[in-house]
Amino acid sequence: MKYLRVLALSILAGAMIALGGLANVACFANEATGLGRFFGALLFSLGLLAVCGFGLFLFTGKIGYLFEKKADYLILLPIGLIGNAAGAFLVGSLTNLVFSDSGSRIGLALISIAESKDIIAGGETWYAAIILGFLCGILVFVGVDLFKRKPGIVGTLGLILSVAAFVVAGAEHCIANMFYFSAASHWTWGALVNIVFVAFGNSLGALFFWLLLRAGGLIAKPVGKDEAK
Repeated sequence: MKYLRVLALSILAGAMIALGGLANVACFANEATGLGRFFGALLFSLGLLAVCGFGLFLFTGKIGYLFEKKADYLILLPIGLIGNAAGAFLVGSLTNLVFSDSGSRIGLALISIAESKDIIAGGETWYAAIILGFLCGILVFVGVDLFKRKPGIVGTLGLILSVAAFVVAGAEHCIANMFYFSAASHWTWGALVNIVFVAFGNSLGALFFWLLLRAGGLIAKPVGKDEAK
């Protein structure tokens, strides 16, 4: 039952990240004044805010706590990643049905984003994907951990700003990229390679920051016995 529960929570988490990504793209695709990127970054944070608020299972929000958890966490993480992928793919596919028209600004923006992340096609280098994923992993961990440590305004604001920071900086999130590739119908070998490298970078970034917190004696207390929360 626990594994099915994690799968369900992870599908919802992937869908929420995808919806945040869609809101982000819609903002800068339809905004001619330059403020679209700013508002899009803020709206993107709704995805992670929903994940933390509802206690959903997001791979990039969980991987940083790997060394704190029990052995079966190594089973929960890949289940979570699969569920996240399913949720992102579902929302992305529905988005593609609506915005696949060549005249749609959102559709064109999604295609441009997907092509820019295609490693084999030359849109991005493999090391850029890892580095941008690494930076995103740090910021996602910061946002999630602040939300846990400082419940209320401080934690919520920290989460929102952390997500907005990685969006504005151009850092990459593997689940968000799954949405972009799905929404643009751009699943190529280059897209798959991008997902692998970005997921690796996300994981490294989160674990790196956790290790720094541990070295400084600031590791957050375990949330509880239920690893899905």
